[in-house]
Amino acid sequence: MLRVGLTGGIGCGKSTVANLFSELGVPVIDTDIIAHQIMMPDGPAYQSVLDKFGYDCLSADQTIDRKKLASIVFKSKEQKQQLENILHPLIWLIAEQQINDTNYPYCVVVVPLLFEGSHQTRFNSTLVVDCAEEEQIKRVSIRDSRTKAEISAIMKNQIQRSERLSLADDIIYNLDTNDSLQTDIDTLHQKYIKLSQQPDN
Repeated sequence: MLRVGLTGGIGCGKSTVANLFSELGVPVIDTDIIAHQIMMPDGPAYQSVLDKFGYDCLSADQTIDRKKLASIVFKSKEQKQQLENILHPLIWLIAEQQINDTNYPYCVVVVPLLFEGSHQTRFNSTLVVDCAEEEQIKRVSIRDSRTKAEISAIMKNQIQRSERLSLADDIIYNLDTNDSLQTDIDTLHQKYIKLSQQPDN
């Protein structure tokens, strides 16, 4: 089965693109959703995260506040690496199980830090969703109620836009024109179906 890794900078529209693939019947696996699930109180990473980063990152309902956690780990590359060491093995264990359970010519796996973590080797093809950096900041400030400084700090922990685009096998420019977006996805859908039929996939 063909594996497509879907990524893009924060606010570029990865979820929008993933949902459109899903509407075509394509299995979509989102590693960010998996990360959220494993950090829930009954999840396998919950206690390890609290032991490492403290109980200050908890919300009133005893769930981990991801914004508070992000404000801690983005201050230090060492702490960011410590969090990844807890989460990534579990995320990929679950993601691989979900991939193996799919029955379709190809699947799309959403990985926000695909190239930053050198995860592209797990995939047959990589797809980047892109938009202008000013648009990223605008969308995230509306969606997450974050300040420009907070968004810029997150973007600095992602690779440069130009490098991300240079590493991509395919690119979708998300310009808020749904008709164009759907056309691009329909085209890629046919491409991935054909690629999945090649003997080495």
